[in-house]
Amino acid sequence: MAWLSLLLLVACAGSAVRPDDPRLAGMVRVPAGPFVMGHDPGDGRLGIDVAVDSVPARTVRLPEFWIDRTEVTVSAYLSFIHAAKDRAFPLWAYTIGPPLPDEPASAVDFDDARAYCAWAGKRLPTEAEWEKAARGPDGRLYPWGDTWRPEWVVHHTLDTRRPAPVGSRPENASPYGALDMAGNVMEWTDTWYDRPPGSTLERRAFGQQYRVLKGGSWESAPMFARSANRFSVLPVIGQPSFGFRCALSGKR
Repeated sequence: MAWLSLLLLVACAGSAVRPDDPRLAGMVRVPAGPFVMGHDPGDGRLGIDVAVDSVPARTVRLPEFWIDRTEVTVSAYLSFIHAAKDRAFPLWAYTIGPPLPDEPASAVDFDDARAYCAWAGKRLPTEAEWEKAARGPDGRLYPWGDTWRPEWVVHHTLDTRRPAPVGSRPENASPYGALDMAGNVMEWTDTWYDRPPGSTLERRAFGQQYRVLKGGSWESAPMFARSANRFSVLPVIGQPSFGFRCALSGKR
């Protein structure tokens, strides 16, 4: 009957939550309403580094939802593994050294990330939800604004060898209080990598083959930490730079 329990958890994750729901601990609320998703090709803030698969900018309306304040930690993920009994910690994570409890769980593939969220009574965020939680309603480039602040982000430098403990850069908080949505680990979303609405771009990768990851990572260049940037990855792949956080639907 394990499959039935999983279905019930997924159903609960998609239903509205009460203010006293214990699952809201460690989450931030993102109110209903519109936000700017994507980039315009003529956006002068981008210079020559325009991610063409994020073009054009468009207004998207979302209902209220909640999202984890931080990426899921190694400690939390180990609790899931011990409870599930049929899963193991990804060996890829050990290529950067022994995982530390307060670091983000990394090297997790899409299915394991989604399974963890279901076990926690939550779900993976969609790409649109993730992007709104990161940049707010006003179309800013990064969670904190339009100016790159390298000291606020765990990104690729000569000294960066692994992700940092979650929440260790509080200055990078998004408008809703979510942390590390730029850098540290790039994060799985529950969205297929496809052509953005209003785009004429053609790519063989578009369709139901790759999933979207967001946010850049500890081994990424600054441009990849922009909230609108997208990464296309096969769901079966897990790397030390991949992590995730979970979401919950709010009021309808």
